[in-house]
Amino acid sequence: MPGQQPRAAFEPISPDLDIAALVDSTPNFEFVSRIHCDSIDTRGLEDFERLVWLHVVCTGKPLVVGGFNERLDASIFSEKWLRRHYSQKMEVARNLTTKSNLPLTIGHYLKNMPLLTDQWDTSNYKDPDRQRIYLKDIDCPPQWHDHLKQVIPPSVFYLNEAPTTFQGPGATLAASSGERKPHSEAGIQIARAGDLMSSLPPSMRAENLMCYIGHEGTYTPCHQEMCASLGHNIMVEASDGFVEYGKRTKPGSSIWFMTETGDRRAVSEYWASTLGHNIDIEDHFAQINAWKAAPFKTYVVEQKPGDFILVPPLAAHQVWNRGTRTIKVAWNRTTTETLGLALSEALPRARIVCRDEQYKNKAIVFYSLERYSKILSYANQVNIGYPKVQQLLKDFQQIFSLYTHVLLSESFSPDQEERDVEFISFDSSITCSYCRCNIFNRFLTCPWCVEAPGSDDENTYDICMECYIMGRSCACVSRLKWAEQFHWNELTSKHETWRQQIIQLNRNSDLSDAYPPLSVEQDRLGKKTLAEICQEQLRVRPWTDITKPVAQKVDEKASDDDDTGPARKRKKLRKLNNGDTNARCHVCKWPDPLWKLASCSYCNQKYCFGSLFRAFSIQPQDIMEQYHWKCPKCLKICNCSGCCRDPNMEPFEPAYLLGHDTKKVADPRSRDILVDFRHSNIRWLQRIRNEVARIPRRQAEMCTQHPSGHSGVQDESSLTNGYSNGCNIPVDPALEQLDSSMITSPDSAELQNIARYALG
Repeated sequence: MPGQQPRAAFEPISPDLDIAALVDSTPNFEFVSRIHCDSIDTRGLEDFERLVWLHVVCTGKPLVVGGFNERLDASIFSEKWLRRHYSQKMEVARNLTTKSNLPLTIGHYLKNMPLLTDQWDTSNYKDPDRQRIYLKDIDCPPQWHDHLKQVIPPSVFYLNEAPTTFQGPGATLAASSGERKPHSEAGIQIARAGDLMSSLPPSMRAENLMCYIGHEGTYTPCHQEMCASLGHNIMVEASDGFVEYGKRTKPGSSIWFMTETGDRRAVSEYWASTLGHNIDIEDHFAQINAWKAAPFKTYVVEQKPGDFILVPPLAAHQVWNRGTRTIKVAWNRTTTETLGLALSEALPRARIVCRDEQYKNKAIVFYSLERYSKILSYANQVNIGYPKVQQLLKDFQQIFSLYTHVLLSESFSPDQEERDVEFISFDSSITCSYCRCNIFNRFLTCPWCVEAPGSDDENTYDICMECYIMGRSCACVSRLKWAEQFHWNELTSKHETWRQQIIQLNRNSDLSDAYPPLSVEQDRLGKKTLAEICQEQLRVRPWTDITKPVAQKVDEKASDDDDTGPARKRKKLRKLNNGDTNARCHVCKWPDPLWKLASCSYCNQKYCFGSLFRAFSIQPQDIMEQYHWKCPKCLKICNCSGCCRDPNMEPFEPAYLLGHDTKKVADPRSRDILVDFRHSNIRWLQRIRNEVARIPRRQAEMCTQHPSGHSGVQDESSLTNGYSNGCNIPVDPALEQLDSSMITSPDSAELQNIARYALG
């Protein structure tokens, strides 16, 4: 359709693809670093834990630990055992061809896997109508969990709370070293948790230990692990090419295409600008040609039985299954480092596309501090200088900083304390009606929008503060009520207790200035908190009485911004007659109420939030949190038609925004009143480039150099341009003509040396 960006199509992988030849012939392809599990016996569990932290968490690169097939019990991890014990268990498989769910038993699926595999060969593997049935996200058998717990190093296993009895790689060396493990008098081990999800009460934990059973041609689209967590995947069994049940099988394996954490912004930009897909939605399996032309390094591994893959946080990856059968067990871990990434990056992106937050990250912060505080209180009974104690204290301080950030965001204005706040005891079940993210404490609830009031099916409309600031709410728009799930005094008193504990435990350092009281932190913040912004917006946004419906006017502005329709001629502007209640946006010239416009504190220019979001990559919160906001015109980066003629302007070119329709996900009572996030900004980019192209001095620059970032606007210096044809909008969906110059340089020698040393 006119104005809509083409999207790269799905292209299957040939059954006879030569992985080694592919990697050798592609400059930006590289095999994933690999070690054998026997090396853990040689170097010990602590060295392995240090390697994972350095290589996977800090450097952000994937790692493969092979050889576990020699330690797995073949009598349990087998197709025959699974068929014998779980044949009648009903599961829901995914039909990747029709994108629909298919209920079936595990036994029926296992029995028919040879038929599903044999339908594919080198001549028909691109046939779009053949079945691809993937049995994914099914519960892991308890027997498998118990056995893996004794084989996988505890520090990287599912829901690891503290060091436990272990007979796997490195256990013998740890036992022979005679290292004393510090315990409190209460028997609590003084060590940090391998998975902070274990800090939550059992009823609040996300069950993410899953099994994946696939055949030739099944796949997982490119995605990042949920909430920036660390991914773990071990292939426990696969067909070996021998005869089973009178039929010869094909050897099973899985091909992984992976990126590293540091390239996450480049990956997101490339997925949107060149492939026409949103990496946060998990709906596109990229072609090999797309990976070849990508402006970042791609790590490749062919996973076989016994291969244990560790996936870095926010590292995009996709998986393609080969052969008659592959069976994998996967889980995720939350660590101190991933919590920070979740709160700062993963959750804001998930909120845009309304992706469930199953991991309850803010609750993990709170309960982890409670648990670590108790352990550190007992640490005085042993040597406070013990390395494990110091490591735990360091994590405690980092998580405390995240907790401070959470409390600051929920702090009301000192000049406007809310008294009418409803209290609802926390049980982790309240989620935002719009974005579906978990709500830790304070939120807004609508007293008017209640489905079936008074009945057992009563469903209130609850909105998180982040969504309300974005302009998301029910049709009432305002007069929403405050609610909280913890008494504020309880949260602040715990904050002060933990703050004092940090200062006390750091006996040789004065940290009183580094960890000031919460009130001092708020004074130093220099911007409005989320709660303050919501208080302000509740005052300025008008209330709509939904009991008195009025005729809805056609939103001509939304139609004009819609990039799926044909271009329209600009209508002649009429003089405003609403006095001081309305004003025109500096960019789109559309008249809006003042509460829908951002006003510059320096020149009094008005910008609508939709134009700021699509043309300047500025979220409403970025403006509302500032006491004095400077507009793009004052920053000399305005890209409207008038400002582009100013030779002193350096028009800002925003990143691609594809738009995402959240109607199928958000509560049906939801409305967008500031920005319609369904619309892309492709037409904006076309207009901006057309305006800039009229200036000869800037014409060459816009085709050859990347725009620079400015204060107050998202810095894009770390993003790749991602265009395949100069300044023209891409793309050839077949990706056959992408410029090979987009391939980036390899990693620095320093990081390579570190990894080489760590891997031995």
